[in-house]
Amino acid sequence: MLKTFVVIFLLHVFAGFFLQSNRISKLKRENKRYLLEHVGMYTLVFIVLSPILLGLTILQGLIYSLINGVLHYIVDYFTGKVKNKYIGKNEVNYNLTVVMDYTIHLLILVGTYFYLYPEAYKIITFWERYN
Repeated sequence: MLKTFVVIFLLHVFAGFFLQSNRISKLKRENKRYLLEHVGMYTLVFIVLSPILLGLTILQGLIYSLINGVLHYIVDYFTGKVKNKYIGKNEVNYNLTVVMDYTIHLLILVGTYFYLYPEAYKIITFWERYN
């Protein structure tokens, strides 16, 4: 189960941060088009990698990814509004908003995974196949 959490955490970091340019990071708080671009890339990464890394079937990975894509959009939309309020005003509150955003995303990702597929983490994943 810990391995599953670590994989979800790393997928989120990869999809949400490494594949996001600084430009998109700033613009997604102000323009829904850029937020959709960010969420689309994020969701695509989960569609491709969740069946391989999380022991899901292709259909399960698609459902999991699309649900989390919609939820990711909602969270980023509202936390973006809060972040904009604190930019340049109060760095501590802004940083707390970033931590809150990240925590909410992880709770949603882990929660939906175990809610939708409570037995999936027992399935042999990429890691067990090739060790």
